[in-house]
Amino acid sequence: MNWSSGSPALKSLWGLDPEVTFLNHGSFGATPRAVLDAQTRWRDEMEREPVLFLARKLPALMEAVRVRVASFLGADPAGLLPVANATTGVATVFHSLTWGPGDELLLADSTYNAVKQAARALSDRYGVRVVEVKVPFPLTAPEQVTAAYVAAFSPRTRLVVVDHVVSATGCVLPAAAIVAEARRRGVPVLVDGAHAPAMLRLDLTELGADFYTGNLHKWLCTPKGTAILSIAPAWRAIVHPLAISHGYGGGVTGEFDWTGTFDPSAWLAVPSALDLFSGFGPDAVRASNHALVQNGRIHLAEALGVALPHPDDPALYAAMAAVEVPWARATDGASLNALSAALYDQHRIEVPFSAYDHRVWVRISGQLYNAPEDYVRLADVLRTWRR
Repeated sequence: MNWSSGSPALKSLWGLDPEVTFLNHGSFGATPRAVLDAQTRWRDEMEREPVLFLARKLPALMEAVRVRVASFLGADPAGLLPVANATTGVATVFHSLTWGPGDELLLADSTYNAVKQAARALSDRYGVRVVEVKVPFPLTAPEQVTAAYVAAFSPRTRLVVVDHVVSATGCVLPAAAIVAEARRRGVPVLVDGAHAPAMLRLDLTELGADFYTGNLHKWLCTPKGTAILSIAPAWRAIVHPLAISHGYGGGVTGEFDWTGTFDPSAWLAVPSALDLFSGFGPDAVRASNHALVQNGRIHLAEALGVALPHPDDPALYAAMAAVEVPWARATDGASLNALSAALYDQHRIEVPFSAYDHRVWVRISGQLYNAPEDYVRLADVLRTWRR
């Protein structure tokens, strides 16, 4: 298939506002019209005969999607579970393990705030000590991150959390190397792959993490509320959903497939998203998205007069990247959100800002509906814009 990112034909696949320069796919994704149509068809079928659909048809339908998604991610279907989002996946693992006072939970200082808050809740409830690894940024090589994690291990480390892709900066962390180091020490690892499915080429079996959670609604562009939790065989007997229902004790997939009445149409529409991206070629989409961000961050750095925070190494970033905004002085979530809102209100550009290492960063994303000129426009605005 011949296609060019940002072409009118590709833009038309999404229902995004054509008046907005949308460079924030990373926050919530954006679902193509065809996938939403598939979800509507599933919902309509369910509502024609809810009991027939939910009580008798749904188990086989859920299993078929599980097998399809597992194949895409290189995962074992027997341990691949549907969850609403990666935050739920993390909380599920946290609350399935047994904790005691003084147990250490290791995570990065750049870890997503929702995960930090979940760790804080463990600390408040069980006396868990949360140890933050200082992840270098700017950085020059993935080995710096691995070394920082290794230096933080201790005999009390109970669980290691690794962001596969850092939300604030877009950096890809060396999850495989950290998993290997933890395995040598007998410490389980939870990889928070909120951004990773479809953004990165994954083989979860080869990665070998004890737990892996990731959103499908971001880079695979499935409907909101579709994510996975992959659990290694050794842990499947002890991990349970946050809401226990009829399937308790009947195997991990049965427990997670039904946690009470819900709308399964989003999960059942996932194969439509897989079909869509298969048509473009997943590797070709990843290469195109990376190229957009690769060139976009160069435009931004030149416009803002700053150095890039890491080399142009595909091991360090994929479809998101951050560039410092030297004139910005936002220090908390509210002020960062206000900065994004002001840029949107004044210029109809949707892009997030984050604070890390006492500096403010603008994070760009690349998806098929984006065109190179989107990043040029952002760079031109930020060159002279002040909030």
